[in-house]
Amino acid sequence: MEQEQKRQLFLAIAQAIYIRHFQKPIFQLAVQRNRINLLVYEPEQEAIVQWIAH
Repeated sequence: MEQEQKRQLFLAIAQAIYIRHFQKPIFQLAVQRNRINLLVYEPEQEAIVQWIAH
């Protein structure tokens, strides 16, 4: 059986949503406690703005 490389899962969220919600302390606490990796992107430009790995 082949062994897969370790992969990290990232939750992709639009930059506007990140700014509006994910910078609130309650969201930051939940993301940190649950070690949720985030990928923040700008949908208009189709560009990744930030990778946040925990």
